[in-house]
Amino acid sequence: MAHFDRAEVEAAFRHYFMVGQVAEDWEAWANLFTDDATYTDHFYGTFTGPNEIVRFIEGTMGGAPHVYNPLVWYVIDGHRVVYKLVNRADNPEPGAPPIDFYSLQIIEYAGDGKWRSEEDVWVMGEMKAFAKTYADASAQWPQTIDEKLSRNDWGPWVEWARPDPGHVARPSWVDREGFTPFTSIHEIDFGVRSH
Repeated sequence: MAHFDRAEVEAAFRHYFMVGQVAEDWEAWANLFTDDATYTDHFYGTFTGPNEIVRFIEGTMGGAPHVYNPLVWYVIDGHRVVYKLVNRADNPEPGAPPIDFYSLQIIEYAGDGKWRSEEDVWVMGEMKAFAKTYADASAQWPQTIDEKLSRNDWGPWVEWARPDPGHVARPSWVDREGFTPFTSIHEIDFGVRSH
């Protein structure tokens, strides 16, 4: 395993996070992976290379346009970065607090600004509770797509890991003609299923 300077890994991680979770340019983000990179989600499965990774991430994120990802903390150890996100939705109920559940990500740096892998870990019960709370609130206070794309609270955590004031979220899938998000794991006909 090659040794990388910590400053290089830190700079690459900041770029990776700002392109993906903050700018939501998922195509550009997927292209930060090597051609043989693996992206493993313990529920959805393993996806290889930028083409499968972007299809997976846009399909799932497009299916949950209300979800965004403030960064809680990160640790760099050699070529590896471990970071914690909050999967957050601004509450449709006016004045109510955000709806959240947490996930942990482990990524491995490959050099030249590219990543060789990502592994995502989250708890199914927490995700289901999050989804139910959000669905109940949005049934009572329906939202337009632009309201679902609000990203109002990036939390008190990592100061650099947030958009500039006035940023309007336009994820890469939003205006793509013919884009259809996934509504079920059974619609994902690529990659390798975990179970």
